Amino acid sequence: MRGIRKTLALAVVGTAWLVGSCRDGSDDTPTALNRFETPESRRADVTPSLDAFTYRAAIDPYKILRLPDFMMQERARTDIVMQRSVLAPGNGPWHLNTGPSFVYVVQGQIKLQQFSDKNGCSFTQVRTAGEVYFIEADQVYRAVVVSRENVVLMVTRFDVPVGGAIQIPVSDPGC
Repeated sequence: MRGIRKTLALAVVGTAWLVGSCRDGSDDTPTALNRFETPESRRADVTPSLDAFTYRAAIDPYKILRLPDFMMQERARTDIVMQRSVLAPGNGPWHLNTGPSFVYVVQGQIKLQQFSDKNGCSFTQVRTAGEVYFIEADQVYRAVVVSRENVVLMVTRFDVPVGGAIQIPVSDPGC
């Protein structure tokens, strides 16, 4: 089941990356098609941008069923949100997400500090470039960037209320 989740997360993140690679109107922004050119045809001085962005769109009800281990379903119209987030070193603000999220680490090192009434305060393992993790909806947490450089994340969020909040700030639980 974990392998299927990781494959889905990579597919979603890959889609978000391609969407984020589309031309924004400037002449120096590479398009998704440019990403498939041969290395010889690329200029050596082109570096991909790591700026933050958010794409959001409503999606009709859907059901993905891949037996025996994977099912994803939404019975109502919701938003899907694809983001590239850039976070500075240190502790981020406490919040919760309104929908579940798949997160791919592009650059840096990050861990989450979580809080629940049942388990109190805890930390996840440190995630580094190339790793994927999952965040459940309505879980109180904050990002902790442990690298000296910014962390860059590709995030796909499901089940977000149409036009509603993506994240909701919460008070420091006293961790």
